[in-house]
Parts: sequence; C-alpha cells; structure tokens
Amino acid sequence: MIAMGTWAGQDLANNDHSTPTEVMSASDPLAAGIIKSIEDSGYDHVHAQIDPYRYERQVRIFHDMVGFKKMGICYEDTEAGRSYAAIDKVEKVAKERGFQIVRSFTKSDVADTKLAEESVKKAFRDLVKQCDAIYVTVQGGVNYRSIPELANIANSYQIPTFSQSGSEEVKYGFLASISQAGFKYIGEYHALIIAKIFNGAKPRELPQLFEEPPKIAINLKTAEDIGFDPPVDILLAADEIFQEIGTPPAE
Repeated sequence: MIAMGTWAGQDLANNDHSTPTEVMSASDPLAAGIIKSIEDSGYDHVHAQIDPYRYERQVRIFHDMVGFKKMGICYEDTEAGRSYAAIDKVEKVAKERGFQIVRSFTKSDVADTKLAEESVKKAFRDLVKQCDAIYVTVQGGVNYRSIPELANIANSYQIPTFSQSGSEEVKYGFLASISQAGFKYIGEYHALIIAKIFNGAKPRELPQLFEEPPKIAINLKTAEDIGFDPPVDILLAADEIFQEIGTPPAE
C-alpha cells in the first residue's frame, strides 16, 4: 500500500491492518505521529521516509540567498497547520540566525477551497507590508489557482519568496525552492524501498532517513522583477533554472 501525504499516513500507521505500507510525501511523519522515531516506524508493516532537517535547510538557504531581517510566514494556527508549516524548525533557524518571524494566520483545513485561497491572499497582502521575505508553506490555499496572484502580490512589492513545497511552484512565479529534479532522487529512494519489501524485507527494518541533495530551483524572471541579482554560487548550485513565469494548468 502506498500512502500519499500526511493524512493518508496517519490513517494507515496503526495495527488495524498488516499490509506493508510505504508513506510518501508526508511533511514531517515524526511530528505527525506516523512513526515513532527516525530509526523506527513503530509498526512492522509501516515505513515512512523522513528528512528531519529538510525545512531547516530550506530556511537557511533562503536566508543565505537574501539576508532578510524579517521573514513572513502564513499558516493555519492549528496543530496540523503548524506541523505542515514546520513552525518549530522555522523558529529554531530564526533564533540561530537572528531574524524575526512575521506571522499571518490562514484557513487551510476547510471544505471551501476558495475560502482557503482568499485567506492566503489576504495574508500575503498583510505580510508584504511588514517583512522583507516570505516563506511559502504547504497549505490548502496555495495551489495552481492561487499561486499566480500570490506571486504577483509578493513580486509587486519586490519581496523574495521561497516555496516550501518545491520547484513546481517556482516555475509559476515564486523566486526559489529546493530543486526536486522531477522527483528523481526521492523517486529512486522509494523505488528501492518498495523493491526490498517485494523481496521479503520488513518495512520496519528498512532505513527511513533520506536527505535529498541540496540543489536549488530559481526563477530568473521573478528575480528580475523583484530586482534580485542571484549570487554566482546560487546559480552554480541550481539544478532547475526557469527563464519565464509559467501558467499553471487548470484545476
């Protein structure tokens, strides 16, 4: 069984079944209670990839790129919302680097997607007046329909943005993220884990720690629009470079 995302992982990380389960794309399976520790899922039939320092690396890279003093972040102020936004990791890096976090709360876990989208747009309009960078977290209101307007709000105020989700959002207007290279690295990892399970390995016995290579995705059109001149070392570390701001597919 493949469990895609945090909710699916939470639903299947239990002893109500014994089907080998591979949890993919969970923001933080440890914080979400899907696994018991980095080394142990807690269930013989469950395995979940974890990169406990992923979001810390993202914020550090963003700070290295831009050198902001006030970083905006919006998220739903619930246990799940804080987990998705990796607030504890953001706060750790803020303390370490000495920058201020500017928060704005949104709606995410709601049936009305339009309401979630509008809440994020409002949050962006508030944040661009108070901060000098925005860390764009994973939530219901950040999607193909809303990203063009969100990027436009930030770019019109010349505010650099960093997508927590990945390079797909950079393609459509946010400044930067960690490159996923078409999910090549993480895809190979999961394929190897699944192959081992098919060949008799217990999911619980397989290593869960996997850190993706620190490659950058950057949108040079966005950089031009906000007056940001990417340092040479950033361009050298870029695995994905977008020359234009694309149009997301219709949802």
